[in-house]
Amino acid sequence: MAFLNPLFLIGAIAAALPVLVHLVRRTRAPKRPFPSLMFLRRIEQKVVRKRKLRNLLLLALRCLALLLLALAFARPYFTNNLVTASTTSSASTVILLDTSASMRYADVFERAKTAARNIVSNAASDEHIALVSFAQSYDIVRPLKNNHAEINALLNDVKPGLAAADYLQAVQAADALLKEVKSGAKKIFLISDFQASNWNRASAQVKLAPDMKLTPVEVADARAANFAVTHIQADPVVYTQKYTGKLTAQINNFSTEIAEHLAVDFKLNDLVVERREISLDGLASESIEFTGFNVPEGNNRASIEIANDAFAFDNRNYFVIRRENQTKVLAIETASRGRSESLYLQQALLAGENNRYALTVKSAGTVSPNELNEYRVIIINDANISAALAASVKSFVERGGGLIIAAGKHTDAAEFNRTLGNLSPAELDDAAQQRNGYALMSQMKTDHPIFSPFARSGRLTSTRVYNYHRSSPKTTAEVLAALDDGSPMLIEGLAGRGKVLLLTTTLDTAWNDLPLTAMFLPLIRQMLEHLSGEQAALSYTVGQIFTAPPGEDGTLPAIENPTGGRVENALRTANNELAVNASEVGFYRLRYRDHMENVAVNVDARESDFTKLNLDDFLASLAPTADAANTPPLPTRQSAAEIEARQRLWLPLILLALLLFVAESLLARRLRIAKLVG
Repeated sequence: MAFLNPLFLIGAIAAALPVLVHLVRRTRAPKRPFPSLMFLRRIEQKVVRKRKLRNLLLLALRCLALLLLALAFARPYFTNNLVTASTTSSASTVILLDTSASMRYADVFERAKTAARNIVSNAASDEHIALVSFAQSYDIVRPLKNNHAEINALLNDVKPGLAAADYLQAVQAADALLKEVKSGAKKIFLISDFQASNWNRASAQVKLAPDMKLTPVEVADARAANFAVTHIQADPVVYTQKYTGKLTAQINNFSTEIAEHLAVDFKLNDLVVERREISLDGLASESIEFTGFNVPEGNNRASIEIANDAFAFDNRNYFVIRRENQTKVLAIETASRGRSESLYLQQALLAGENNRYALTVKSAGTVSPNELNEYRVIIINDANISAALAASVKSFVERGGGLIIAAGKHTDAAEFNRTLGNLSPAELDDAAQQRNGYALMSQMKTDHPIFSPFARSGRLTSTRVYNYHRSSPKTTAEVLAALDDGSPMLIEGLAGRGKVLLLTTTLDTAWNDLPLTAMFLPLIRQMLEHLSGEQAALSYTVGQIFTAPPGEDGTLPAIENPTGGRVENALRTANNELAVNASEVGFYRLRYRDHMENVAVNVDARESDFTKLNLDDFLASLAPTADAANTPPLPTRQSAAEIEARQRLWLPLILLALLLFVAESLLARRLRIAKLVG
């Protein structure tokens, strides 16, 4: 037996107190009436009578009760249980089972489940085992338990998915499970085909604790070969019948064998548009271009397909090409006889073959309020508009339209605040001129969608601003760009379902040199894209989230997965859209009341490359740091505390001491009464 708090044993000295009390306690002799002592002879008493302990049972009760109290406070425990806990505790094992798409190759996944069953069968009967399946994320199929039959039953139901694998996240999950275990051996078995592409060396590396052992179990096919369509580059939206750009498809040969006369089909709405034949050397790739084909109106299903092989999930790359009308943009400017103040704006929106925007420029006096509904974005380019037109613009924005306001030399601040003050994100003041000639537009919110493409280049900081309108942004507005002295340049606000951007300088060279820089064209297009809505993606990969917006009538679509089943687990977002986790390969169908749209989903290209991971490097990256490896094990006191807390011997000692005190009180009372009676 040992004690958790041995200092309290000093309290055992208190058990001697009753003995001292019994010895030193003086008893008074009873008084007796007696005649004169004159006839008695005085004799000197040579021997003093020895004191004797009386009432030994009462003394024993008191001493034992105090001794038990001291033992209880010392927190005793049996040391043989401590040894068992630290040396013979059952082991804990976590089985990490890869369920990524590449595990569907041939019989790889069956070999993986067989390896898992072998681990279970070789485990000790009292060993606790957890089963975790993982791909891009992980799922704890069964927590740590010692029911081995249950794991074998659960293995029958585990199936591989279509997502890519993430080894580091899986190891981190096992590490978290085993950290809860206080004693015994800790083992991790990672069962996978170990693709090199699924280890992201740039991400934060996981470091296992020194008492954890990771054992890789490789089940890959040593002769695995694969052909795949790994990448598609195309315009997701076109605005003319003829596709004039270049649609590029990359075909990869991930085996060492030469592929001859490999047929490549380009399909549009399940019809073959063009077929090519290529030859690929081992471990080689080739890009194929398609162009000049007709694109029907609306949302079109497209795919690049090659012949099936042992891993057919990446032999087709699905994508969507949408043919739409151009987004109409109206620029309202001040009537002038000279050069149009929207000249640079026109040049920016005319550049490129597949131009998304169709710009119409009108003077403020020629715009009819009834025609605004034809446009998606309105630009008030340094113009004063009437109150009636301002009211129509406000209604246009509140219904979801986009508005850009550029305030320049023609903008009267007082008139602006009167007509557009309830719509603008800021109130304007008089124009200001830089004393030193110019200021730089140097402060930008690079995390905003408008400026995020320029976050690394930093070229907008070289834009010179000579004049601008002072402004007072509203509390609900956001300043997206400012001068180096803090004066707001670009301010964003909301009005109903629409957005408003206020530029406190011009869109021509009258007050700045922005139109002369290389950043003017992409900046204007980023602003228009932010206001009119981003283009749909060409395709998604398994595991990504795509959204389905409401239709023109405000209703949300019914969503079908690629196998024709109804998607029931879509979540409604704050923007009244449906968010869907893409879990299958092919085309998801969004069925609106008046039309249907498609969303393409593909296998992650990382799953196509069966190049093996260097396991030595991978295991070395998981090894504990030198400081962690040299850290001594937890002190015995911690294990002793756990054992003592489990045994709780102090509780019966306290109860027994209380019983002894009660018995001592009753016995002392009886002796006192007997003495009084005697």
